[in-house]
Amino acid sequence: MSRTGYNLRTNYLESNEVIRRPYQKVLVAMVLAVAVLLPAATSTFFVHLLNLCFLSAIGALGLMLLTGFCGQISLGHAAFLAVGAFTTVILTVHVGAPFVVVIPAAAVTGAVLGFIIGLPSLRFRGVYLAIITLAMHYTVIFLATSYQANFAKSASAGITIPDPSIGPLVIKGEYTWYYFSLVLLTLVTIWCVNLIRTRPGRAWMAIRDRDIAAEALGINLTRYKLMAFMVSSTLASVSGSLLAYYSNVVTVETYTIDLAVIYVAMIIVGGMGSILGALMGAIFMTLLPFGIDGLFSYLPREWRYGSTVFGVQVGAVGICIILFLLIEPKGLAEIWRRIETYFDRWPFRYRPLDTTRH
Repeated sequence: MSRTGYNLRTNYLESNEVIRRPYQKVLVAMVLAVAVLLPAATSTFFVHLLNLCFLSAIGALGLMLLTGFCGQISLGHAAFLAVGAFTTVILTVHVGAPFVVVIPAAAVTGAVLGFIIGLPSLRFRGVYLAIITLAMHYTVIFLATSYQANFAKSASAGITIPDPSIGPLVIKGEYTWYYFSLVLLTLVTIWCVNLIRTRPGRAWMAIRDRDIAAEALGINLTRYKLMAFMVSSTLASVSGSLLAYYSNVVTVETYTIDLAVIYVAMIIVGGMGSILGALMGAIFMTLLPFGIDGLFSYLPREWRYGSTVFGVQVGAVGICIILFLLIEPKGLAEIWRRIETYFDRWPFRYRPLDTTRH
């Protein structure tokens, strides 16, 4: 009995499939296999970089849901990370709460803050909404600075937290963190992919494309905008909490407006409106400063001053944003799609519609 081909979609279920072609399933399995075996074939420092990529990608997925899919601009993502980190400090240092309690508490705290900052999105949009989220960023940083000045050894010193543990298992060391963050990122990614395919995800995309038309179609803008902010801030707070545990120290100097811009760069470079783009953008922007630092090691000694390298690293973020907006607005995800399409159609330029498949 013949079935419809890969290029034709005849019902809603087929249009909602994530992995349509057999080679895509093989490719995903290969990527996961390489990810599992990679630590055995690389250095500890590279595993450390991958840990930073995985934990940052969780926060990037949150911002992608908010901005890439729902179309709500936010410049306060670093504040959500700070909320998760300082919630971890308060519960760990002062209360002595375990890891399995701290992470859900950080998620709830982020969701509450997301609900509060999402309320202005019901009346403002565009640059006005961006300014509101920026004001929220400075408010959260002011509170975090006051807390750190009162409870840290000094106003500029960070607050140390112990390694997390789940029962007898202590999450400590690069390799333990690697497999823990890999599993967690995989679960979060699967959850985000399925969330986009549900009613909220489709409502977010309708709001992003045209909120007036979405409301005319019966979509509750209040509910879904607030939901987008809450989901985004929840993932960001969880990411901030995990990064705090991973580094064992929390300082307010980490959560600057530069960090918020870097997260915006992640979703722009990766490709707006793409879960894969959020992952690729997070990896690219996390590794970019280390790549620049490694490049400078080959230059003459007078070029290796810290201020010079730092300036180039900061400037590279802006350059990447501008170049991708000008040359490839859809980001790395679109580049990957073109490569995939090329090999799928090769050696032909256009692939004919295969109407039957046995």
